[in-house]
Amino acid sequence: MVLHAVVVGVDRYRDPRIADLSWARRDAEAVAELVEQVHPSQRRVTLLLDEEATRRNVQVEIGERLAGEATEDDVVLLYFACHGSPETSPGPNEVDRYLVLHDTEYDHVYATGLSMERELPWLFERITGPPLVVLLVDACFSGRAGGRTFEGPRLRAARASDRAGGMVSLSELELGEGRLMVGACDDDQVARESGELGHGVFTHYLLKGPSAADEGFTVGVHRLYEEVAAAVAEHTGGRQVPVINGRSARARLPYLW
Repeated sequence: MVLHAVVVGVDRYRDPRIADLSWARRDAEAVAELVEQVHPSQRRVTLLLDEEATRRNVQVEIGERLAGEATEDDVVLLYFACHGSPETSPGPNEVDRYLVLHDTEYDHVYATGLSMERELPWLFERITGPPLVVLLVDACFSGRAGGRTFEGPRLRAARASDRAGGMVSLSELELGEGRLMVGACDDDQVARESGELGHGVFTHYLLKGPSAADEGFTVGVHRLYEEVAAAVAEHTGGRQVPVINGRSARARLPYLW
């Protein structure tokens, strides 16, 4: 088995209207270091930071390289630390979520961000070999100030005129069989960064990992989620509670900690 990882962290944004972050790059570097503890013959890690973390590069790494290299004996881990943004979609009264990459434009989030609803499931479909793809997202999509999110101008205008629709919960997104996602928080919450921790709160506890390995020196994704979610919720007084979406009969990762 080979663990294929694409790890993305964006602190610096090309568009000056998108506020820079403080700890997303460090989060991604630490996650990549965690994966690199696996024997070199058993892991393939791509780290995309700041200027490298463009929409094109992310799509190439996930939708082309991984799709061509990962086999049915492998596991795929995707990690994003960046802004998330809700924005109106072409459909009537609909709002989608977007991962905000280095080259995302504030005025054109729909065209330049990476849609959680439309593009990520499509990228997952291209990875046909591995039975398990795990997506970890340290971002949020509420549009509220104070975390890893912002509200795009189209949605702001729609909300001001009471024309904005709603979003399907992160825990209800259709990801496909064997595709799991763990997000830093639910849609109405904020993914916090902490100078005291030197990381996003979600990633800090993800890096601490579960209390012990399971049988076969692996860890169940749902067990990992439960322990991280409990720690994040306790640290934030219940203001940030991670969410999970998806199930798989083989939802196990190598024990990295």
